[in-house]
Amino acid sequence: MDNEKVIVMDTFKAIIAGFSFFENDVRNIYDRVKSEDKTINIIFVNSKLVYGFDHLIGILRIINEEEKRHIKSNIKNVEIEFLLRICYTNQIKDALNANFGDSENKSFVAVLISKFGNKLSNTLHILMHYGIEDSSLIGPNTTKKNYILNYFFKNKFKFDSHLLLNNEEKYLKFLIEKAAISLN
Repeated sequence: MDNEKVIVMDTFKAIIAGFSFFENDVRNIYDRVKSEDKTINIIFVNSKLVYGFDHLIGILRIINEEEKRHIKSNIKNVEIEFLLRICYTNQIKDALNANFGDSENKSFVAVLISKFGNKLSNTLHILMHYGIEDSSLIGPNTTKKNYILNYFFKNKFKFDSHLLLNNEEKYLKFLIEKAAISLN
């Protein structure tokens, strides 16, 4: 594992990697990998919901800031909090459906979080037994942009106000702001 893959925040460290899994039962993969080390938080995000590396970093920064400022959240599990934020909801059922609703999907982005950075590479190595690492699953594209807009924000825009989001920087800022306020 390359050291540049480790993302260092104030309160934790993380690794982000795209995976095309050999099987579509990611719950089973999660259980097997989690049983190896319970100190690692493992989040599998449907790759269609990930609008680039900066999108994920933005959500990690939100969680880091909350921890750093000792802001108490009703959500005690960082895995669930991350999922709620990337699905722009405060309802666990809605987030699980948005993320895992397609039972045939095998393309996920794994976000590994731990206070112990040295353990992240071990978990990433274990994940490689279940699929092929594919960084192209992380990158933003028009298909993902349209999917996210239609799935989460379809009825939120009046007329053509969504055209403001044609600017990539504004769109990314929009997604991160929505993630920040999703639990309020």
